[in-house]
Amino acid sequence: MNMAQRPPVKIYRDTITDSTRWQAFEPRDGDIVLSTPPKSGTTWIQAILALLISGDPQVDAKPSQNAPWIDINVRDIAEVVERLEAQTGRRQVKSHTPFDGLPIWNALRYICVYRHPIDVHFSFRRHAANLAHSGTGVTFPDDPVESFYQFLDEDRFDAASLQMITDHYRSALALEEEGASNLLRLHYADMCRDPAAAIARIADHIGITHPPALMARLVEAASFANMKANAVRFAPGAGVGFWHDDAGFFDTASSNKWEGVLSDKDLAAYRARIAGMLSPQEQRWLEQGNALT
Repeated sequence: MNMAQRPPVKIYRDTITDSTRWQAFEPRDGDIVLSTPPKSGTTWIQAILALLISGDPQVDAKPSQNAPWIDINVRDIAEVVERLEAQTGRRQVKSHTPFDGLPIWNALRYICVYRHPIDVHFSFRRHAANLAHSGTGVTFPDDPVESFYQFLDEDRFDAASLQMITDHYRSALALEEEGASNLLRLHYADMCRDPAAAIARIADHIGITHPPALMARLVEAASFANMKANAVRFAPGAGVGFWHDDAGFFDTASSNKWEGVLSDKDLAAYRARIAGMLSPQEQRWLEQGNALT
C-alpha cells in the first residue's frame, strides 16, 4: 500500500514536529492512526487501543515505543519505521497534526479526540512543568493569565495555541464532510461521563470484540486511577527520567481547570476569539461534547 487515497494538502512544522515524516510511513491494512491536539486524551486512547488489541488488562502499553509519534523530529524516522515494521500484530501510531496534513488511506482506521480548549491549555501548562527537560518546544509564562492571552493570540500557531486546536477540529469536520467512514471523532468529556460506552465505540470502530466479562476488565484497566497507578506501563517516556513524576503525567483528569484563575473579562476574551473561528454549534461540541446541557 503505497499511495494514499488522499495525500496531505498542507505541511505542518514547528520546533519539534514535521509532518513530512509521514512520507516514510508504510501502512498496513487495519493500522490505527490517532491524531489529536496535545493534552486532549491522546495517551488515554493509546492505552485503550493497547488494551483492546492485546485483550490483556495487564498489557505493558509502552506508547512511546509501541505506538510512536510519527511527526516528532527528535527520533530518527528510519529507526521509528524499523520498529513499526518489526511489529507483527495490529499497529497504532500517533500524531498531533491536523488531518489536512496527514495521508488518508481507506484501509486504515483514524481516531481523533477533543477537549475544552481552555482545559487543554491549563493541562499543557502542568505537562510542561512536569518535564524534566525543555523537550516540548513550548514554554509558558509563570503567570497563568499571561499565558492564557498568549494561548488566544491570533498570531500564535503552534501546539499550545487556540488556533491550532480549532484548525485540527475543523480538519476532522472537513474529513467527515468528505464522507470518510473510517474516522471516529470522540470528546474527552463524553469519555469521562461514560468510559465504557466510549471504549465500546472504539472497539466497534477498529473491529475488535471481546466477551463482556473481559471488556469490563479492560474498561477498569483504562480508568484514570489504574493508569496513574501504573504509569510505568501507560505514560509515554516513563521509567527513563523524562518526567519529574511519571504518575504526574496523568495529572487530575478534571475539567474547568480555569475556575478561580481566569476572570469574567478573560473568559469574555476567549468567547470573542473562538466566535470568529467556529459556528455556535461547533463551539458547543468542542467545549462540551455530546452533553445535553
